[in-house]
Amino acid sequence: MRSAPGSGPLTIGALSRATNIPVETLRTWERRYGAPQPERKPSGHRLYPAASVEQLRRVSRLLNHGHRPGEIVGLSVRELDSMLALSEPAAVRATGTSSMESASLPPALDDMIRAAADLDRESLMREFRNHWARLGPLRFLEECAGAFMTEVGSAWRNGTLDIRHEHLASACLSDFLREVREPYDHRAQGPRIAAAALPGDAHDGGLLMACVLMAVRNWRVVYLGVNTPIDQVVAAVRDGAAEVVAISVSAAIPLPRAAKALAMLRETLPHRTPLWVGGAGAPPGVKGVLRLESLAALEARLNSGL
Repeated sequence: MRSAPGSGPLTIGALSRATNIPVETLRTWERRYGAPQPERKPSGHRLYPAASVEQLRRVSRLLNHGHRPGEIVGLSVRELDSMLALSEPAAVRATGTSSMESASLPPALDDMIRAAADLDRESLMREFRNHWARLGPLRFLEECAGAFMTEVGSAWRNGTLDIRHEHLASACLSDFLREVREPYDHRAQGPRIAAAALPGDAHDGGLLMACVLMAVRNWRVVYLGVNTPIDQVVAAVRDGAAEVVAISVSAAIPLPRAAKALAMLRETLPHRTPLWVGGAGAPPGVKGVLRLESLAALEARLNSGL
């Protein structure tokens, strides 16, 4: 890999040559995402700090792992290194390939279920990291995390897995989702969104998945967590902590009960505060509540702004 020519500021052409990123791409990123940020000299020339080289080289590596420019271009070197630690685990760097190289999802799910059945946290977390690197955030959430928890639930119901296996699987996924969300939380500058589950709903998997997507899309997540009283959600909004409320409803909550709680929340929230709901137990047809039927629908809504 070539190093930056010298240690002084670089023209955009020199930055392009040092990072193998086309000049037009760098200009597009600067226009859309505010990075890389040049310094403008009195003469009008734009020069980029030499530190931009290492930052952009890390961006290129993450792009090769399926991440989108908008998710990573503005991150610091430290934050990018944290993501690369997930995207390029030691075993992958040593072999130049991934243990999950197969494009077939069912065998991958089998590997994860087997790790849960063996109570093998290390292997399960490694599978999550490999999939995150290979699929990128949205596809990981939809095709890996969601599919895994659905399969774990089915295996528990049919007796293939016991409660200890289900608890380990849920805990590992929750830990991983918090881990990958953290770099995005640090740099998020978008609208503030309060994320919670209804009173009596202790399942956090869907809520955490939604929060990862919110943070990736530059929204500032105010995580209120599971089993949150209605009045506490309303208080968070009235205190100015959030501009939007997002509620995740698991399948464990009966539809009539969820609908009643959401109607109460809608009635007590400020009229102009958007209320979104999603999850396997999200009831349809609650007046004034936007029901999002998938993570892709949530992503589209996040991208459209308030």
